[in-house]
Amino acid sequence: MYKIFYLLLTCFYICSAKNSLHSSMIRHFKPLVFSAILAITLSLGAETKGNADEGKKIYEANNCGSCHNLDKKVVGPALRGVGKRRDIAWLTKWIRNNQALIKSGDADANALLKEYGGAQMSTFENITPAQVVDLVAYLDLPKPPPTGGAKKPGVPEPPKSDNTLYILLALIGIFLVLLLILNKVKNTLRKLNAEAAGEELASSNKNWLQRLLPARLANMNQVVLALFSFAIVVILGGGYLYSFGITEVGVQKGYAPKQPIAYSHKLHAGDLKIDCKYCHIGVEESKSATIPSANICMNCHKGIQKRQDDESGVDISPEIQKIYTALDYHPEKSGAEQFGSNGKPIQWIRIHNLPDHAYFNHSQHVKVGKLQCQTCHGPIEKMEVVQQWSTLQMGWCIECHRNTGIDVANNNYYLALHEKASKDMKENKSRSKYFGPDGKVKVTVALNGGLECSKCHY
Repeated sequence: MYKIFYLLLTCFYICSAKNSLHSSMIRHFKPLVFSAILAITLSLGAETKGNADEGKKIYEANNCGSCHNLDKKVVGPALRGVGKRRDIAWLTKWIRNNQALIKSGDADANALLKEYGGAQMSTFENITPAQVVDLVAYLDLPKPPPTGGAKKPGVPEPPKSDNTLYILLALIGIFLVLLLILNKVKNTLRKLNAEAAGEELASSNKNWLQRLLPARLANMNQVVLALFSFAIVVILGGGYLYSFGITEVGVQKGYAPKQPIAYSHKLHAGDLKIDCKYCHIGVEESKSATIPSANICMNCHKGIQKRQDDESGVDISPEIQKIYTALDYHPEKSGAEQFGSNGKPIQWIRIHNLPDHAYFNHSQHVKVGKLQCQTCHGPIEKMEVVQQWSTLQMGWCIECHRNTGIDVANNNYYLALHEKASKDMKENKSRSKYFGPDGKVKVTVALNGGLECSKCHY
């Protein structure tokens, strides 16, 4: 607004300087023109309001929510209504370069610095003064009322019950028992009816199995028929047990237990595109990928306390509150008082389990083999609830070792293998085992000893 005023005033003075013939008239009307310019400027300024929708985009694009909450003090102060507490000119200087404002000796800026323990806010010189107006318009919006249908924090979900399945099985059992009883009653009534009529029921020497079988099989020798029937049962039952043993026993494909904290890989790895290695810090250095500690969660969630689209009215998401409880963290306090001494570890449930005699090294596959997490864990970035995607059986691993190629030419880890393969191809030419079926060079894990028992078993 003031820029418009100064611009109009400058134009007025330039015009007055050039029109020397009428300078006395201009000097006479100068106060009146000055007042008119000021009125026009104020009216333009009154009509120039920030765009709250654009301000929301600026707020989200610059990740302001990582340190600020609209309605609660976290890493930085609460921002709702900041335009009513601070002058727009001061806010513009503070947002674009707060460090320069502090160095200038501004009292309010230094008071904020002291209040928050000397932690300085990042500078955002990419945000223009006009965008600051839009941002403040968004921050000055009134707090929306909580949605009536939102889930109340701390209210547990009702546990899922298998009672329907048990009731169904019980009804089937009762039905079979009733069927047997009715059949017995039917035979008894037939017998009583025959006795009352002075008749004799024709008895049959065939047992229940002979009555079920066709006449050709029913007339066979009883011993042969019994052995034949037993052989069929053994073959079918044995085949089923064998199939069950190799595909079900110890296989947890699809296993997706309910974790103590509902952590969404879809949100973090998918929508926010956080690198898996940021949380699983051991994946390139050790056998285990490691379960992230709660301190890693706090790198972000000390400031981010709920999703930006959460309109439930709660200040802290119930799942994030579980992290705070585990660390005995109290965000309403400050300094060393924020962390208590009654922290409790989070009891995560392990999903991917290998037998004790099987050896798997994450760093060897991720850092050396350059495999992506999705190779074994499936589309983890799309999973709201993590599940075991692959069977993790020995046959599944062997199949991967047989088909996965090794980049021996660009990896010093395989320097000896590269020399060995080059020598073999030079001596045996197209008959070299390092040529694939398509005639191209393909060095697989299997050709590097990846099928040796001692590679994976102790």
